Amino acid sequence: MPVLALLLCCVSCSSGAPSQQGATTTTAPPEAVETTLASAVVANLQKGDGVDLHPTDTTAADCPDAGCAQSVTTDSFRIMSFSTTGRAQRYAGTHDSRQIEALVVTFSPNVSAQQRDALWAKITRMVR
Repeated sequence: MPVLALLLCCVSCSSGAPSQQGATTTTAPPEAVETTLASAVVANLQKGDGVDLHPTDTTAADCPDAGCAQSVTTDSFRIMSFSTTGRAQRYAGTHDSRQIEALVVTFSPNVSAQQRDALWAKITRMVR
């Protein structure tokens, strides 16, 4: 607890202005996303349409090989979130998938082209 108090004191006393000796700042890459983005998209789709997509978290099965942060599989599609858009692009480029920002969506073969387009439109509106 004393360490936390000391840290808070130092942070609150700091002026926040960088020094003249070339201060460096570290921020997350602009492409970084939350690891729960895939499940959030599925939850919002279900809430908006009032339809249960029967989501299953398949992160443990899919992500070690795919390099994703999270994977959720539904009756209609699998959605994966990656740590960067670049990783998502690389994965989507080698699979029959659609990609937006750090998300990759792979539709089930039994989903019609019209249903795919409708779902994809909803997902892209949500992400943008």
